[in-house]
Parts: sequence; C-alpha cells; structure tokens
Amino acid sequence: MSEQLMSRRKFLVRAGTVLGAASASGLILAAERPSRATAATGSSVPLPWPYTQLDPDALARRAYEVYFASGCAEATWWPIVEALAPNYPDTWGTIPRNMFKFGAGGVDLWGTICGTLNGSCAILGMVGAPTTIADALMEYYANTPLPTNRAYLDMQAGWTPAAPARKPLDNVPSSTSHSQLCHVSLSQWAMTAGNAGQDTTLDAIGMPGQKDRCGKLCFDMTHKTIEMLNAYFATHTLPADQFDPTVPLCKSCHSVNAMGNMACGSCHDEKPTHAMGSYSY
Repeated sequence: MSEQLMSRRKFLVRAGTVLGAASASGLILAAERPSRATAATGSSVPLPWPYTQLDPDALARRAYEVYFASGCAEATWWPIVEALAPNYPDTWGTIPRNMFKFGAGGVDLWGTICGTLNGSCAILGMVGAPTTIADALMEYYANTPLPTNRAYLDMQAGWTPAAPARKPLDNVPSSTSHSQLCHVSLSQWAMTAGNAGQDTTLDAIGMPGQKDRCGKLCFDMTHKTIEMLNAYFATHTLPADQFDPTVPLCKSCHSVNAMGNMACGSCHDEKPTHAMGSYSY
C-alpha cells in the first residue's frame, strides 16, 4: 500500500476523531438545554391531558382572531391550547402554534371535514371527553343555522378584534348545512347568501362575506365546544343522542359495507324503488 494511501487513511481517521469529539460536545450541549429539547419533541405525558373550566366568550373571540391568521382548524384548536398552557406547561405548554393550520378549508382546501370540527374534536380527544360529545358537536354543526351574529354583537359591546382580523359584519346570512363537510357547508351558505340578495362580491369564496362567515363560524363552534366541555367536567352530563334519523334506518341494511354517522341524505338521493323511498335535502 502506498504512502499516499496510508496518509489519506490517517487523515480520515484523525478527521473522524475530531468529528466524533465535536458530536460528543454537541450532545453535551443538547443535554444542557432540556427545556428546548422537550419543546421540540413534545410531551411524553400520556393522554388524556388535564382540563380546567374556560371562558367560552373570551375563547370564541380569540378563535375569530386566529382564523384570519391561520385558518379555521387552528382557530378552534389553538385558543384552547393557549388558554391551558400556562397552568400545564408539561403538556399543553409543549405544543407548537399552527399545528392545525393544515386543516383550513377542509384540509388544505380540499373541502373535506370543516376545520372547525377538525380542531374542536382534536381537543375533545386530548382531554378524554366521551365520543358522545363529539357526536353532539358534529350534529350541532350540521343542523344549526350558522353563523350567528354573536361576534358582531360582541364588537358592538366593546370588543375590538386584534389584527389581522377584520371587524365582524352585521347580519351576514346564516345557513343550515346538513353536512359536516366544508364543501357542502360553504356552498350551502353561499347559495343562501345569494338568495338573500347579498352582494355577490361579498359571498364568493375568498371575498369579505365568506371570510366573515367562516370567522364567525370559528367563533360559534369554539363557544359551543367550551360550553360542552365545561358542562361535562362540572357535572359529567352527556348530551342526548342526536343522530339524523336516516342514519339508524339506513344502517339497518347498510351495516357491513358502509361506515359513518353523517346524515345519509346529505350525499345520497335514493331512487323511489329503494325500500326507504326517496330521501334528500
């Protein structure tokens, strides 16, 4: 073996020694910063995580503000995390902001599950709330005329939304979606707003009316989520089963090859010859 190759090998061995020492030093430095390491990797505390009574009015306002910066899923998720973090730094305090930003527009604008339900149901799961509460929240979303005008009334009473949130508009139309899907819900609202004679430049996707509607929806759904959680952890009272009546009827036949609790008529318009007859919204 040539001296040239031997020299090269010696060089690599020495370089490896130096790099190894540098790596060891890096590990020591990392060990001296446990708080940063914990923040980066998240909590190792198993679920469920603790919950304390929260102010639904304050968090609803915060949800409206977060929507304009990070979208609907983050808006119904982050205000609750943010409120619980100071009292529980080892759990809620380890979560980074914008973790649920992906959920905006029904998951990256795909129009699937509404982000307000995505973020809210994640919170329900993390605090160990029974699935009955998630069921009730999902049905509330589908069968309630939303958004309410509550955000505007709060502003009239003295609340000023923090930037970049816009000031809530007065009496923007509400609609009943009969679906938990962003695509269906938002389209239903746009048609309702158009039929109500609202300026079409306001209710088109991305326009001020649509942004106002979704911001108010974040307000309303966060308020409802906190109301339900406060009631459950105070008295362990569960909401009644509120599934659409078509669900158990359809599942009496379609229990093997179908799954879900969404109102069947929100997607299926059965033929008159079907045993159930015609059913649609």
